[in-house]
Amino acid sequence: MDLADSLGLVCSLPELPVSTHYSDTDSHANSVIDLIFLGMSCAQVLHRIEPDLRRPSDHTPLLVDLPISPENIHFSRKVLKCDSDEKNDFLSSVTMGLCALNFSRLDSVDNLDLLSKAISRVISNAWDANARNITVTTQSKE
Repeated sequence: MDLADSLGLVCSLPELPVSTHYSDTDSHANSVIDLIFLGMSCAQVLHRIEPDLRRPSDHTPLLVDLPISPENIHFSRKVLKCDSDEKNDFLSSVTMGLCALNFSRLDSVDNLDLLSKAISRVISNAWDANARNITVTTQSKE
């Protein structure tokens, strides 16, 4: 139960507490431990035990009706459209920026660090200059 709590889960309780296991042998108990864990948003959802639907099995189905709330998607991204002028301009800017860098002074860790930061700046500046902002919503195309 502690693990379920730590994952934000709650144990569902049955609407009517009836047995979920029906043994063919009279001397065997019909007891079984059934646990259904649901997310906190479904904390008030109860599950049903349907003994009439158990045949030919000796176990009864457990049914849960989960509420589905409409998903509200809304986020922004910077993108380069494939095969676009912006993508070509981005690649050209990166190529020219990398060609302008001095790769000959890689004789120390500090110089390597400076070069890697310069490469990062070249790519970042080209991205910022050529990528465009898009907003993805629930109604956006795939």
